[in-house]
Amino acid sequence: MYPSVNPLAVLVAALIPMIIGSVWYGPLFGEKWMALEGKTEDELRATFNPMKSYGVTFIFAIVMAFVLTHVLNAWEDAYSVTGLMAGIQGGFWMWLGFVVSIGWQQVAFSGQKTPLWTLNMLYNLVTLMAMGALLGVWR
Repeated sequence: MYPSVNPLAVLVAALIPMIIGSVWYGPLFGEKWMALEGKTEDELRATFNPMKSYGVTFIFAIVMAFVLTHVLNAWEDAYSVTGLMAGIQGGFWMWLGFVVSIGWQQVAFSGQKTPLWTLNMLYNLVTLMAMGALLGVWR
């Protein structure tokens, strides 16, 4: 039987990257991130498109939460693991297996500096583990 998905849990989980991102790239590491990007706040504002930045990012966050829900459902069926730690571990393994390995291509082939890549990858790790934690207890 195909597992059901809780649409409210998916939508709430999709807010997590937005919330963490506002703190991560704001007060926590905002200045460091801008320096690594080689841009000033004014330069970033000049090219800022809210619909592209927030709208599309939120749509992709919904997709990410939806897929992570299915991964956690599959793990529950296969291994009978559920709950907070299963969700955190699911987020970690999705990060390591897909985000890090695909993200490395930006360093290897597009010239992204390793410190910027590391800052972005750590943001993705925290985000996926937080999403997994929420979805692990509420799917």
